[in-house]
Amino acid sequence: MSAGRTESATQPLVELATVTEAFDRLEDPVTSDGDRWVTAQHAAAEARRRQHPGRTTWAPNDQEEPVPAPTEVVDGEGEPWTRTGNGTWYMLSFNPATCEDERDADYLTWRELVAEYGPLTGHEGAA
Repeated sequence: MSAGRTESATQPLVELATVTEAFDRLEDPVTSDGDRWVTAQHAAAEARRRQHPGRTTWAPNDQEEPVPAPTEVVDGEGEPWTRTGNGTWYMLSFNPATCEDERDADYLTWRELVAEYGPLTGHEGAA
């Protein structure tokens, strides 16, 4: 297991800490929004690990895809992503009519997904 992840427990995924919640709590007028966002990603990962010890949570620094890879993860905002047959990831709830970010429509590698949308949390028992 990499240093950035721990085994996380059975709780509804809707109760996962989000990056936006962590970002909003980080009031620092000196730090750039980009740096605050990365700090918030790591804070949300730690909160998820404490709140859901039976689930695995990967932080943005967990760049190597786990083996075996989970089939579905929840991103830093609670959106589900599924792993395709060719090893890329796709946001299940993507809807072009309501989506503000076209990047949500992309098929991403694990590294892209965890860096841009992390932390990622698997279902109970996911690698």
